[in-house]
Amino acid sequence: MTGSSALMAIGHILMCYTLFFYFHANKALGYGATVVESNKSHAPPSCTGTTTGLRVVHKYGPCSPSGLKKTSAVVNQILAQDKLRVRAMNSRLHNRRTIGLEGEGTTGTYLQNDLPGAGNFLVSVGFGTPLKDFNLALDTGSYVTWVQCEPCTESPCPQQQNASLYYPSFSSTSSNAPCSPECNYTQPYLDKSESGGTFVLDTVSIGQDYQIPEFIFLCAVPDKQIGDFGEANGILGLGLASSDDDFATYSLATQTANLFGRVFCHCLPSSSNSGYVYFGEKAREQCPFSGTYTRLLRKPFSGSYYFVNLIAITLGQKKVEVPSGILSSSPGTIIDSGTVITHLPSSVYLELSQEFDRLMSEFPPANPSDDGVLKACYNLVDHDNPAIPEMVLHFENLDVYLDQTALTWKGNGMSQVCFAFAAKEDEGDLTIIGNHQQQKLNILFNIPDQRLEIGPGKC
Repeated sequence: MTGSSALMAIGHILMCYTLFFYFHANKALGYGATVVESNKSHAPPSCTGTTTGLRVVHKYGPCSPSGLKKTSAVVNQILAQDKLRVRAMNSRLHNRRTIGLEGEGTTGTYLQNDLPGAGNFLVSVGFGTPLKDFNLALDTGSYVTWVQCEPCTESPCPQQQNASLYYPSFSSTSSNAPCSPECNYTQPYLDKSESGGTFVLDTVSIGQDYQIPEFIFLCAVPDKQIGDFGEANGILGLGLASSDDDFATYSLATQTANLFGRVFCHCLPSSSNSGYVYFGEKAREQCPFSGTYTRLLRKPFSGSYYFVNLIAITLGQKKVEVPSGILSSSPGTIIDSGTVITHLPSSVYLELSQEFDRLMSEFPPANPSDDGVLKACYNLVDHDNPAIPEMVLHFENLDVYLDQTALTWKGNGMSQVCFAFAAKEDEGDLTIIGNHQQQKLNILFNIPDQRLEIGPGKC
């Protein structure tokens, strides 16, 4: 996508958003949410884990609704998609830092949605009346929630239903944005897939307890000739909406502020069981305060990301400092559920990978991952319980001990077990704590108090 065409697309989107925001500026959005009774469970019989909250499942585990298996080909695809997502995130952030909000052809903000990436962690969210459930990728790196749909653009409306699509015309509680159909747009992604559509309002069911009327989300129509978004039917955006975003009211945190108080927590599972997301007071109850927290940082260019201050990383007995401030050209560190692999400054990665290689020296080396992202790999065939060193992430005022499964990535079974970290492609890129390193941790996002609490999870 060329720079000029990108700016034209942004301008087209902004025209719609400005109109939509004007019509709804004085209206409380989603504050009429109600508590509902429900005993439904979306987990397969073989799935283990929590039965409360919004269930989180790994796309390639026994809890997956699609029954996919994590083959070596799938592993390569995950890393390739993840690489594209990281590049898209950095490209968008660099553009924003370079041209800010006054770049040529723009008068507002960008649509804060990134390339979906691998979408490893799925949640089931209900849309419309009658309620229809869809599998959405859980993403703290974007704030717009969207679902694949088939809008009614001409009479008669479509009758044949595709189970993976949301049909606004079949929901008695749906309504279009006032600018429809003039606000239709196309959003291309770096992997040559694209999403087009318009914003709609409808009742949304989150978890087993809450129905939110008049929730605003994107009704997106992927171009089947170009690509699709895999097993996910869309994205549940839990990211921040910056104060300088004209359509910040579209974020889930803002639309449910009176209900959830802009607080949520999640525990991302390993592929063998299920995890959870809780909101509001239930988040505080199910992810209790461990006694320490680190600050959520706000930056002028932070977009929809959750920034934290990562000070150092300890692997085994070796502690490596993470450059910051004037010693670093990086915009900082974010924690992101949509990115898989943690990306570190090259100097930090080099020291850690060398130490990992020293600690794993008794095992024969294996080939790096096909895309070259994971370089330190080993053949652990016939080694049932290899000793994996301990790792601690040192944030400001908070030390986080990672689960051993978070340190390694199996590319081809036990014959290719890799150090699950990567060096950033450019030192000016984001440092990213990916979802593979967040496994089995309770992570509570307290947006009003700008606090991030992390402790052992129950998933």
